[in-house]
Amino acid sequence: MTMLLALLALQAAAGQPGELRSFQDWIVGCDNGRACHAVALATYEDEGDGSLTLNLRRAAIGTADPVVTIEAHADLCGAILVVDGRRLGARIIEAQSCAIVHPADVPELIAALRSAGRLQAIGADGAPLGTVSLQGASAAMLYIDEAQGRLDTESALVRRGARSADAVPRPPVLPVVRAAPFSTDGALQLDAARVRELRRQTGCTIDEVGGPDEFDAIPLETGKTLVLLACGTGAYNLSSVPLIARQERGRIVAEVAAFDSPAGFRNEEGPPMLVNAEWDGPNGLLREFPRGRGLGDCGVRSHYAWDGARFRLVLREEMGECRGAYDFIRTWRARVQRPAAP
Repeated sequence: MTMLLALLALQAAAGQPGELRSFQDWIVGCDNGRACHAVALATYEDEGDGSLTLNLRRAAIGTADPVVTIEAHADLCGAILVVDGRRLGARIIEAQSCAIVHPADVPELIAALRSAGRLQAIGADGAPLGTVSLQGASAAMLYIDEAQGRLDTESALVRRGARSADAVPRPPVLPVVRAAPFSTDGALQLDAARVRELRRQTGCTIDEVGGPDEFDAIPLETGKTLVLLACGTGAYNLSSVPLIARQERGRIVAEVAAFDSPAGFRNEEGPPMLVNAEWDGPNGLLREFPRGRGLGDCGVRSHYAWDGARFRLVLREEMGECRGAYDFIRTWRARVQRPAAP
C-alpha cells in the first residue's frame, strides 16, 4: 500500500522546477532528478579574442562522469585549450560541431577550472578562437557537488574526500504524466463570430493590446480542441490565451485551459497567456518559449502534456542570463506515458 501511494504521488506531482544560481560569470541549476548543468557565460571582454560558452553537465548517479562541451562561432576542430597561459592536454573531439572535450581528458580540465582565471581555445595556426571566463567556476561546481550529495566523496568536482562514489544518494524517481490519447477527429471549426465572442470573454481584444487577429485550433483529444487565441505581440514575443473548446448541445463552448504549474504570465484579473506557444504534433506536446531578447539566448522553454483535465509540465529549460548561452539549463522533467493507438 505504501509503495502504491508513493507511485500515485509521483503521478500527481505538480511541476516544481529547480532554481538557477549565478556565480560571477557562471550560472548553474539542477532538475528534479538531480541532473545538474553549469554554464560559463560569454563575457565579450576581449574584442580581438571573441568569447566562448562552456557547459558542464553531470547526471545524479554516483558513478556518472561529468561531460564538458564548448560553444563557439568558430570551428574548434583541432584547437588546443590553454588556461592562464598553460597549455592543457585536453582534446576536443569531432562531435556536436567539434565541441566535446574528450571524456578521458575531462578530469584534467576540471582540475584547471577549480583555480584558473580563464580558458582560451587556440587554433592549429596559433590564432585565438575565444575565451571562457572561469570566475565562478569553482563555486558552480561546488554547488553541483552539494546538490548531488557528492561532498567529501571521491567523485566530487571540488571538495573531494575519501568516501566512495557509492555514498552518493540515488537520484529521485521521475514523476509520470499519463497523457490523454491522441485525437481521432479533427479540430472544431470556429467561425469569426465565435472568435469575437471568445475575445470578449477573455478580455483578449486586439484593439486594446495590439497584435495579430488570429488563432490556432488544434485537435487535442477526441471531442476537445486546443485554441491558442493570439492576444498581443512584442518585438519577439507573441502572447496567446489557451482555451479548451468542445461541443455542448450543438454549440461550441470554451474554457481557459488549466495548468499544473504557473505557465506564461497572468494579469491580476485576466486569464494566463502563453508566450510563443506552438503545438508539437508528433509528440503531442504544447510548447512555450518566452524570449528574454530576440537572440534567443535567454528565457524559459516549457513543454506540457494534456492529461484529459489539464496541461502537465513535462520539461522546463531555463537561461536567466542574456549572455550568449544557447544551451539552456534543465530544471524539470517528467516521463510521459500515453495509451497505445488502437
